[in-house]
Amino acid sequence: MSNFDFICVSGYGRSGSSACVDLLKEFEYIDGPDREFRIVKDPCGLLDLELSIVDNWEFIRHNTAINEFLKYCAMLSRKDGILKRVGKNFSELLYVDFLKESEDYIDRISNFTYVGDTMLNRYHLNSLQSFNQRLKSKFGLTNAVPMYFSRPSEGKFLMETRVYLRKIFKNYSLNNNVYKIVLDQAISPTNIDKTLRYFDSVNMVIVDRDPRDIYATMVNEKRFLGLDNLDRNTVYKYIEWHKCVRKRVTQDVDRHTLENNILRVKFEDLFYHYDRTIGQIVDFLDIANFEHSNKGSRFNPGKIHHHVGTWKKILDKNDALLIEEELREYCYS
Repeated sequence: MSNFDFICVSGYGRSGSSACVDLLKEFEYIDGPDREFRIVKDPCGLLDLELSIVDNWEFIRHNTAINEFLKYCAMLSRKDGILKRVGKNFSELLYVDFLKESEDYIDRISNFTYVGDTMLNRYHLNSLQSFNQRLKSKFGLTNAVPMYFSRPSEGKFLMETRVYLRKIFKNYSLNNNVYKIVLDQAISPTNIDKTLRYFDSVNMVIVDRDPRDIYATMVNEKRFLGLDNLDRNTVYKYIEWHKCVRKRVTQDVDRHTLENNILRVKFEDLFYHYDRTIGQIVDFLDIANFEHSNKGSRFNPGKIHHHVGTWKKILDKNDALLIEEELREYCYS
């Protein structure tokens, strides 16, 4: 089976997107890798690639962007291990030579390759490598390396990107008898209009969650966005962060064509209104003929008290009131 659709599930950070992914995987003919697939939005991923070789093209910039993209794909392709470089093992998970498909994709959007030299090629060299290059230059030897020349049109880039993503998942669909491939965090809800274009035949589910519970999760984990220890000022940072991650949403939802492909789900409704919310998801994804064959195997609505309203037990009362006051429109009532 090579005919399959994509379902991209995203949220705003600790908002419960993985719960929706687990729920979807309980249906027959729906599955996806059990890890986030972030090649579209991560630094050095597809969005950065388009910005450099289409939107902001410059003679040297595009070659650098392509090389960074291929390095990123090499990481996604290889296996991880204690004594190995970090990797995501997507080649094995998706039954595909991930790096080879990525290199073929770059070849298709490139005009040609050539051997060249630029100072940019030396920025990441260590002192010994840099000294070696200086010696070669002194004695008239070349420091040239293979380089890409690529300036595709927007249409060409989008067409080949859609082909690329479909090729990556083709064998996965065939081997697992999957008609809909669900991906966690593939598209950022803060940049939907740009990144949804990379997938053909795609629907997106955005999971929202009460910001008080998101902050309560941070408090419970004893860290803010990274490894920052929480203090009295953290709640103000959190409120500013929460407002920023939603800043572009209004622009995106104004696009009617986008909204036809987007369903917004409240995390809390997965628990409080389980059957109704599943009905909305089923209708939106047109999977009424897909049996919910493994119901309850991955998502348990009975665990509501572990995930919903935890802020009432964890948060300082003043912090909870401040979040409610500043982010009232996002609070679940």
